[in-house]
Amino acid sequence: ICSCKNPIRRGNQFLFLPSRIVSFSHPLCHMHPLTPNHQGVCPEINGAFTGAVSTSMLDSVGVKWALAGHSERRVIFGETDEYINGQCKKLIDQGMAVMLCIGESEAEYEQNLAGAVCAVQLKKGLAGIAKEDLDRVAIAYEPVWAIGTGKVATPETAQSVHATCRSIIADMYDQEAADNMRILYGGSVTPESVDELMAMSDIDGCLVGGASLDSTKFGRIINFQS
Repeated sequence: ICSCKNPIRRGNQFLFLPSRIVSFSHPLCHMHPLTPNHQGVCPEINGAFTGAVSTSMLDSVGVKWALAGHSERRVIFGETDEYINGQCKKLIDQGMAVMLCIGESEAEYEQNLAGAVCAVQLKKGLAGIAKEDLDRVAIAYEPVWAIGTGKVATPETAQSVHATCRSIIADMYDQEAADNMRILYGGSVTPESVDELMAMSDIDGCLVGGASLDSTKFGRIINFQS
């Protein structure tokens, strides 16, 4: 990342890193406006949870954000909506922030269930989180069928689901909360797709996966053409 040829834009840019890398990434990221954060968290503070990382551990090394609900954690590790809600609430309670990931499978997409799936995941994930804490929440819509597959939702499809998510948040809280919520798109974002995605009115940013491993591609995505 530090070898990116393109100047990195000032703004909200976060890295979500594995545990081993987080602790020594701060000096490197000091050279760029990139904040190192974590890919997940255990919703428990104390107890016998070997291998788990708590919010207090992350907070002690300067981490302020963590992901919750990433599709790979849901599918491969069996993390439920209730567990993910516990992660969200624990991060908020610790004074930290959370990026809640939601999204439908390919089968659900083909059955036109994207909105319904996102509604359930949003309502369960944000349960018990007050409106005044939403400034420490961001949403990432990541259609499971587009993650790591090279497939990308069309800008129009992504915009439609993002608009649906915003309306769900308005129903849960109010229109002000919906308007202020940052909703990102994640799903094989590339230098070729980012400009059109970011041109959509309800897409506030991108959660970049594989392309972030290539500094040239990542630099181009961060410096998208608006």
